[in-house]
Amino acid sequence: MPPSVHDLLDPAHLAQLGNYALLSRTAVEGFLSGMHRSLFHGFGTEFLQYRDYTPGADLKYLDWKLLARTDRLYTKVYQEETNMNLQLVLDTSASMDYRGERAACTKLHYACMTAACLAYMAVRQGDNVGLFAYGDTLQEVVPPGHRTGQLDRVLQALTRLRPAGPADHDAMLQTFGNQLRQRSIVIYISDMLEAENLLPEHLKRFRLRHCDTLAVQVLDSDELDLPIEGVARFHDIESGREIISWAETTRDGYKSQMSDFMNKLRDGFTRSQVDLLRLTTDESLGYALARYLHHREALR
Repeated sequence: MPPSVHDLLDPAHLAQLGNYALLSRTAVEGFLSGMHRSLFHGFGTEFLQYRDYTPGADLKYLDWKLLARTDRLYTKVYQEETNMNLQLVLDTSASMDYRGERAACTKLHYACMTAACLAYMAVRQGDNVGLFAYGDTLQEVVPPGHRTGQLDRVLQALTRLRPAGPADHDAMLQTFGNQLRQRSIVIYISDMLEAENLLPEHLKRFRLRHCDTLAVQVLDSDELDLPIEGVARFHDIESGREIISWAETTRDGYKSQMSDFMNKLRDGFTRSQVDLLRLTTDESLGYALARYLHHREALR
């Protein structure tokens, strides 16, 4: 039995594929084939004028409402739009290297899979795509473009990403903002840990520069419910600090603090008028693809 659309978008399935080119094509084409109606109908064009209907012309462009009012046959003429820019911004700090026992991959690998699928969809739509990835330093920059091989350049850059150090959000996002030249869709992907005060303000600046901005928070399920039992050693990947604690006595306080963090982050993005999409590493990549289509249509 061939895999279902759900299987094709399942990170456990996608993480087994050998490269981002195959992964992105498998996920995106599966996503599109599973849609009950094409979200792509009408993308890339805008209404220009009417013309008289000629026999044999495609009936889907016939204006039936105008026919009912005037009793005459007219078809709509469209013109192609200019390409859009999709800017993918990834946090590659050390905390993104976490993988719980229930997850198919690390948070960074999930973020890269998401970015690869979004890049493939953007190129498929005729859009420009670029990549900006950072941890404690700048890791990869691929300026947005639509030249032959642009998708390969983005996918190859994703394969080179390695989690390292604390995220220097202030310096790196300032650098990214300085190179924004055109109105774009900016999709920022990160676990956003300990950055609930910084990130809403940084991403707000992109929105004020007329960029439609989506924040995608990627978490491991373990980070939400702390499922471990007994004596546990908690290791901070970025600082190297360790503490040993009894998990049952830690869980309630941890979950309360995690809830406070997520609520504060959500409220900050709401005030900044930036959309927030929360995903765990066991969730379908279809959510991110659908949200990208929504933002692309809103910008169009």
